Amino acid sequence: MSALPRDVGAPLHHQISSVLRSAIASGRYVMGEYLPSETSLMGMFDVSRATVRRALTTLEHEALIDRRAGKGTRVIGTVISTQIRKQLRQIERGAAGTTVDVLEFGTALAPAEVAHALAVPDRSSLLRIVRVRYRDGVPLRHLTNYLPPPVGERLNRADVETGTLVQALSRYGHTVARAEDEVGATLADPVTAPILGIRVGDPLLEMARTLYDPDGVPLAFQWTLVSPDRFRLRIIATGGDDHPVSAVPEYGAFAPVITSPS
Repeated sequence: MSALPRDVGAPLHHQISSVLRSAIASGRYVMGEYLPSETSLMGMFDVSRATVRRALTTLEHEALIDRRAGKGTRVIGTVISTQIRKQLRQIERGAAGTTVDVLEFGTALAPAEVAHALAVPDRSSLLRIVRVRYRDGVPLRHLTNYLPPPVGERLNRADVETGTLVQALSRYGHTVARAEDEVGATLADPVTAPILGIRVGDPLLEMARTLYDPDGVPLAFQWTLVSPDRFRLRIIATGGDDHPVSAVPEYGAFAPVITSPS
């Protein structure tokens, strides 16, 4: 670490808290480890003690560190676990009151994108699950999951007929610690259009999601297709005097627009 630029527009304490937050998220400072002392941080960033303390206060408010006089500043949380817990609660809330129709449950060869995401050889044999989630009879989303053998071989059809995939993984000891999403757009094809109750060629939101365990090992890959008439991508940015704006903690993948037939 070195002296911070003074001309980037962001206050110095925001820059320091961002650098330290990233270091915690990347594992440079792990749970239970102590951050450098205030004096060391002053020298590392060439700032005053007051600036360092403002930065540490921000991280303390985010429940990432614990500051004790005479003992130092200890890491007590991670950026990833805080955010993923919110994500998983949102998934569970979104699934409440819905029903699932499992269209496919069996092995299939991994497409190139899936193989890359799951770090397996192209055309590997994976568990493939295709589901449709409904609310009040309305098809909300079309879900296609791929799971590598060490994970998929333990699941059965009943596991994904009632709960979410994350809940099923948890039941077999696979903790989801991180999710990476890519959102784009596509057109409904002759297979998905009748399932979602739309016309061939209608626009669809498409999300590719990879789930990882605490060690960074991929657990599952999921393609989600939803109609923009029924869902939107919703991002809420929050911030304040003591911390920069961040959309991530409030990121909710697809927020429902309708929940019953029109």
